[in-house]
Amino acid sequence: MWNGGMPIGPNILPLAAEMCDWLGQKCGGLSACLEENRGQLGFASNPYTYYASAIGTSLGEVINTVGTFVESTGDVEPIEAEVTRVRLQSELVLYTARFCEATIKQMLYCTQVPPAMYEDASLGRLLAADCKDCRKAGKPRHDISLLGALAHQYRLCHTLEHCMADHLAFVGKRRNEQAAHAQSIVLDPKGASQSRERLEATFDDICHEFGHMVEHIGQIEMRMIEEISLINLYYPAMPPLESYDRIHARPRARG
Repeated sequence: MWNGGMPIGPNILPLAAEMCDWLGQKCGGLSACLEENRGQLGFASNPYTYYASAIGTSLGEVINTVGTFVESTGDVEPIEAEVTRVRLQSELVLYTARFCEATIKQMLYCTQVPPAMYEDASLGRLLAADCKDCRKAGKPRHDISLLGALAHQYRLCHTLEHCMADHLAFVGKRRNEQAAHAQSIVLDPKGASQSRERLEATFDDICHEFGHMVEHIGQIEMRMIEEISLINLYYPAMPPLESYDRIHARPRARG
């Protein structure tokens, strides 16, 4: 963020780190970033900050609603309970994936990565996508990871790589479950208690992996914020090379 030609703060908020803390009951709420403030002095102009905030606060409401539903014991008609299960399960799958996408894109917006590489990318493509340049040049095909590139800058690539296969498997599983859309989830009313149990099992599965992913993304967010704050401190000069070691970042090129 800029004021009078001087940088005054990172154009990013640690929304994934905040979500990780909220899931672990380490903070009381989630940030609500209002569109009316975008770009005003002291507020981020990064569009993905506002997208991620809207998705994140909505996801928080869904998670709270799931908790209330699965813990309830009142009499509910089987079909009503099953419709509630299907709705909440669909919202969980949709919002968790979109939140991860938006928080990754929030960071990419602060880099020199061309927007065309990530603007329309799904979560799976942000984790691993075919390298088009090598494929067009007839070279051996391979995948590139935009999230991995961010992690590399902050010396977190080995941590991420250790879990990347699991993350991709999770994304693929959820994508396949939802791929047909109209045929992806069916109503199968067997009683309110069974609908609650099925939703609770799905909720535990999704939130375990989601919590793991936002932990990784949040670590990268915090180091990016530290690096931007360091660069702002020395602007217009570049920080001393040794200062990057304190924030576990790779030095930026001079000149």
